Amino acid sequence: MATVTVRKFALSPTDGEVLDFTEEADYFDTNFHDLGFAKSGTYTYRYQDGECMMKAELTRSKDGYFLWIYVQAMDEHAYRVLEVADTLGAHIVDNSKKR
Repeated sequence: MATVTVRKFALSPTDGEVLDFTEEADYFDTNFHDLGFAKSGTYTYRYQDGECMMKAELTRSKDGYFLWIYVQAMDEHAYRVLEVADTLGAHIVDNSKKR
Protein backbone atom coordinates (compact mmCIF):
# COMPACT_ATOMS: atom_id res chain seq x y z
CA MET A 1 0.00 0.00 0.00
CA ALA A 2 1.31 3.47 -0.88
CA THR A 3 2.21 5.94 1.81
CA VAL A 4 -0.20 8.86 1.96
CA THR A 5 1.48 12.23 2.37
CA VAL A 6 0.28 14.82 4.85
CA ARG A 7 0.71 18.39 3.68
CA LYS A 8 0.60 21.38 5.99
CA PHE A 9 -0.75 24.75 4.93
CA ALA A 10 -1.26 27.99 6.78
CA LEU A 11 -4.11 30.33 5.93
CA SER A 12 -3.40 33.99 6.43
CA PRO A 13 -5.28 37.24 5.92
CA THR A 14 -2.15 38.56 4.15
CA ASP A 15 -0.44 37.02 1.13
CA GLY A 16 3.08 35.65 1.54
CA GLU A 17 3.42 35.48 5.32
CA VAL A 18 1.61 33.76 8.15
CA LEU A 19 -0.40 36.29 10.14
CA ASP A 20 -3.20 35.71 12.63
CA PHE A 21 -6.90 36.26 12.09
CA THR A 22 -8.57 38.71 14.47
CA GLU A 23 -12.03 37.12 14.16
CA GLU A 24 -13.72 35.40 17.10
CA ALA A 25 -13.92 31.58 17.28
CA ASP A 26 -17.63 31.67 16.29
CA TYR A 27 -16.59 32.99 12.88
CA PHE A 28 -14.58 29.82 12.24
CA ASP A 29 -17.28 27.54 13.70
CA THR A 30 -19.83 28.86 11.22
CA ASN A 31 -17.58 28.83 8.16
CA PHE A 32 -16.12 25.38 8.78
CA HIS A 33 -19.60 23.97 9.41
CA ASP A 34 -20.77 25.44 6.10
CA LEU A 35 -17.79 23.73 4.36
CA GLY A 36 -18.71 20.32 5.78
CA PHE A 37 -16.15 20.20 8.60
CA ALA A 38 -17.15 18.74 11.96
CA LYS A 39 -15.89 20.36 15.14
CA SER A 40 -13.72 17.80 16.93
CA GLY A 41 -12.23 19.98 19.68
CA THR A 42 -12.34 23.51 20.98
CA TYR A 43 -10.11 24.76 18.15
CA THR A 44 -10.06 21.76 15.79
CA TYR A 45 -12.24 20.86 12.80
CA ARG A 46 -12.15 17.69 10.69
CA TYR A 47 -13.32 16.79 7.20
CA GLN A 48 -13.22 13.37 5.57
CA ASP A 49 -14.47 11.89 2.33
CA GLY A 50 -13.45 8.96 0.14
CA GLU A 51 -10.41 10.82 -1.20
CA CYS A 52 -8.92 12.77 1.68
CA MET A 53 -8.89 13.74 5.32
CA MET A 54 -8.39 17.32 6.44
CA LYS A 55 -7.82 18.85 9.84
CA ALA A 56 -8.08 22.58 10.50
CA GLU A 57 -6.48 23.79 13.70
CA LEU A 58 -6.68 27.22 15.30
CA THR A 59 -3.77 28.27 17.49
CA ARG A 60 -4.31 31.19 19.88
CA SER A 61 -2.28 34.33 19.29
CA LYS A 62 -2.17 37.62 21.12
CA ASP A 63 -4.76 39.16 18.77
CA GLY A 64 -6.75 36.16 17.55
CA TYR A 65 -5.90 32.84 15.89
CA PHE A 66 -3.38 31.33 13.51
CA LEU A 67 -5.00 28.79 11.16
CA TRP A 68 -3.26 25.59 10.04
CA ILE A 69 -4.72 23.07 7.59
CA TYR A 70 -3.40 19.51 7.30
CA VAL A 71 -4.39 17.47 4.24
CA GLN A 72 -3.85 13.72 3.94
CA ALA A 73 -4.56 12.44 0.42
CA MET A 74 -3.02 10.48 -2.44
CA ASP A 75 -2.68 13.70 -4.43
CA GLU A 76 -2.15 17.29 -3.29
CA HIS A 77 -5.80 18.27 -2.84
CA ALA A 78 -4.68 21.89 -2.64
CA TYR A 79 -7.97 22.82 -4.31
CA ARG A 80 -9.79 21.88 -1.10
CA VAL A 81 -7.56 24.22 0.90
CA LEU A 82 -8.21 26.92 -1.70
CA GLU A 83 -11.96 26.47 -1.12
CA VAL A 84 -11.44 27.07 2.62
CA ALA A 85 -9.22 30.09 1.90
CA ASP A 86 -11.77 31.59 -0.48
CA THR A 87 -14.55 31.17 2.08
CA LEU A 88 -12.48 32.95 4.74
CA GLY A 89 -11.11 35.60 2.38
CA ALA A 90 -7.60 34.32 3.14
CA HIS A 91 -4.38 33.38 1.35
CA ILE A 92 -2.61 30.01 1.40
CA VAL A 93 0.95 29.80 2.71
CA ASP A 94 2.25 26.33 1.81
CA ASN A 95 4.65 25.19 4.54
CA SER A 96 5.28 21.80 2.95
CA LYS A 97 7.14 23.19 -0.05
CA LYS A 98 10.90 23.47 0.17
CA ARG A 99 12.17 26.98 -0.37
